[in-house]
Amino acid sequence: MALNTRIRSKWKKSGRETTLGENSVALAYIVWQIALATAKNLHKEDFEYESDDQRIDIIAEIMIFLVHIADRLTYPLFNHQERIEFIETLGKETARHLQRNKEEIITRGDHTSHYINRLNQRITEYGGCSFEEQQPGHQMTRALGEKIQDIMGDSQTNRWVMEQVMGIDIPKAVQNLKQGLNNLLKSSNKTKL
Repeated sequence: MALNTRIRSKWKKSGRETTLGENSVALAYIVWQIALATAKNLHKEDFEYESDDQRIDIIAEIMIFLVHIADRLTYPLFNHQERIEFIETLGKETARHLQRNKEEIITRGDHTSHYINRLNQRITEYGGCSFEEQQPGHQMTRALGEKIQDIMGDSQTNRWVMEQVMGIDIPKAVQNLKQGLNNLLKSSNKTKL
């Protein structure tokens, strides 16, 4: 089953120019929604989560991957300072979504620091992978697939999760991210991807 989710990615007041920060905050919400929908789709496809913590770890890995993809997609559009502002805000805002949800579902505490550390580590790892024609290369999607497989385990039920993620879920998630990013960029005088 393909990942089908409706992601709100347009500003209500059309014609109003938006700032880079506003677009980054909005994109963080889109990233959260895509990651959540992807995690739900894995469950729909009969992969099993042992705990809510495991599910949120999957969501975090997907968010990190999508933050990196957003950086790769916007690299040619932003100058150095804009890129730093955009990606730092995106990272902080995705961390805020994760913090809020982890506190609601699991426990209070500082979940942000761990996420930001993991984000920085993964961005370095993914940075060495190919990205051509606005698509992550096989090595990058495989790296994410392996991380999700490690989290899910290789039980009889979950042993094919890597193939599901690489072949179905990540291509759709990247497509949804690009669509959302294009819709946001329309309102900030940046050219489309």
